Amino acid sequence: MDFRARLVSWEQIDKWCENIREKVSNSYRPDMIIALARGGLVPARVLADMLWIKDLISVKTEHWGITATASGKAVLKDPGNLNIEGKRVLIVDDITDTGQSMKLAYDFIMKQKPAEVRTVTMLHITRSSFIPDFFSEIVDEKNWAWFIFPWNVYEDLDNLLSRVLKGRMTFTQIENELKDQFNLNIDSSLLSHILDEFRKAGRIVQEDHTFSKPPESQ
Repeated sequence: MDFRARLVSWEQIDKWCENIREKVSNSYRPDMIIALARGGLVPARVLADMLWIKDLISVKTEHWGITATASGKAVLKDPGNLNIEGKRVLIVDDITDTGQSMKLAYDFIMKQKPAEVRTVTMLHITRSSFIPDFFSEIVDEKNWAWFIFPWNVYEDLDNLLSRVLKGRMTFTQIENELKDQFNLNIDSSLLSHILDEFRKAGRIVQEDHTFSKPPESQ
């Protein structure tokens, strides 16, 4: 499978969350929301606002991907005492890709004796082993892409640029390589801003009109 990346806008996030709000409101009345950190934190907060839910907590999972765990498996960090017994819970994540993170969190939360549990993601990939109760958009695995959400732009672009940068490259060369390697189209002004921020943070080196990796990372 070719690696493709897709930049997601805030407008798309709002549209997906509004779609989910309507679906949840028609069939479920959660007492609280549990966000799967880190990816589910922002959509969970948006949905908490849209659904008038004050009780919002999180548990942390780590998974494979561009920022991969060493084992390649989903890992649930110890969340401590959730105190959710007898409550109707809505678990929120950004996407079900393999489904491992959501399944791990769901199984753990069910052991805490909630009254009821439902799950939601903005996007659901058809290859996922876990199907959430609610999702806004289904993506066929044949059309899979690495979705770069607004809250993950720097981390994901840092990883993609580490693959793209070979020696010294101009802005146009970087822009073209992102398109060629990952089918990723980024507005030139946004990419320019990101490269400047990476330069300030020491993630890349700029010399005249060319960019390269820092010496220690080459």
